[in-house]
Amino acid sequence: MEELFVRQMQAHGVEVMWSMRRDRAGPCLQTGYGGQEVHLPLRLPVAGGAGKAVNRIAQYVCEVGLFLSLLFGKRFDIVQVRDRRYLFAFLGWVAARLRGSRFVFWSSYPFPEHLIEMAAGRRGPGRVVYWLRGRLSWFYLYRFVMAVADHVFVQSEQMLRDVARYGVPVAKMTPVPMGVPPHLLDWVATHAGEGVQSGKVVYVGTLARVRRMDQIIEAFRLVRQRNARAHLFMVGAGDSPAERAELEALTQRLGLTDAVTFTGFVPMEEAWRHAASAEVCVSPIYPSPVLNAGSPTKLVEYMALGRPLVANDHPEQAAILAESGAGLCVPWGVESFADAICELLENPEKARAMGSRGPAWVAANRTYDKLAAQVHARYLELLGGEA
Repeated sequence: MEELFVRQMQAHGVEVMWSMRRDRAGPCLQTGYGGQEVHLPLRLPVAGGAGKAVNRIAQYVCEVGLFLSLLFGKRFDIVQVRDRRYLFAFLGWVAARLRGSRFVFWSSYPFPEHLIEMAAGRRGPGRVVYWLRGRLSWFYLYRFVMAVADHVFVQSEQMLRDVARYGVPVAKMTPVPMGVPPHLLDWVATHAGEGVQSGKVVYVGTLARVRRMDQIIEAFRLVRQRNARAHLFMVGAGDSPAERAELEALTQRLGLTDAVTFTGFVPMEEAWRHAASAEVCVSPIYPSPVLNAGSPTKLVEYMALGRPLVANDHPEQAAILAESGAGLCVPWGVESFADAICELLENPEKARAMGSRGPAWVAANRTYDKLAAQVHARYLELLGGEA
């Protein structure tokens, strides 16, 4: 969102006022970022469950203040609310209607379905709590917020299909998938001489338990049996230290300690360097209704870097690889991943040919300047063609 709205939308002359959440303690204030106005809520240095509740209330109070600003201050053409800002979705809709603005909702993840899915994996009172939260937020989001919105931006074509089944008209939705900053392609050109490391296989992304990264570790045991030079780099961190620790313990049990490196969280450019020097990059996404609605950033980053990749049969990944020919798309599973990784490692000419197709496809379809142009065109359409 930062690349899309802070940098690219400004190039189209779009003035943006942000309302963001805080990660650290601080007062409710108005500040600036990237030449744009930003409203930050009050966050108190209180830990634990009590702190979470207190800071949630503080955020709501500040959102009411922002609502009054929208109601009595400067008028905006569009009031756009994203994801779990459920209270402000209502307040933003009211402000938009009273000021004659358009109300837009941006959905980047199916949070209600995620809660319902979490409920299925729990027992006792927690199961009931998560199920109720999921069902209530599902009804509020799909039956009210999206119903009253003038337009809805969704994460992917699959999310569009899913939301359409809930009764939201296809005509009022626009999919905006994840992309890459245009300067990534320039970065590739300036680092082209750094070279590829023999046998290097790279995964860049979260190690969260829900992603089932254990499958890639287990697949790599089979890869090493066939290719002794192969070395896996897991670039990223989990939502908690325990998730990485579980994968490291699995690596040790499988006798892969010398064949797998966990880098932890690294800056974006360092992650690009890892991927750019790989013989093969992998993009596993566990097949589930929630994750199937996503748009994987890592897939298009690998392609922009010119690397051949192995991905499993996920709606967006399958469509991109079928269109671009930049990698292998396989069923989810240990043996499928292992066979595909070995195929590319053992056939370097085929791998290079696949990797070479990626940058042109990304440049034509998935840089954020092009995605911003699509969003801007939709805004103008909503405003009746007004500049």
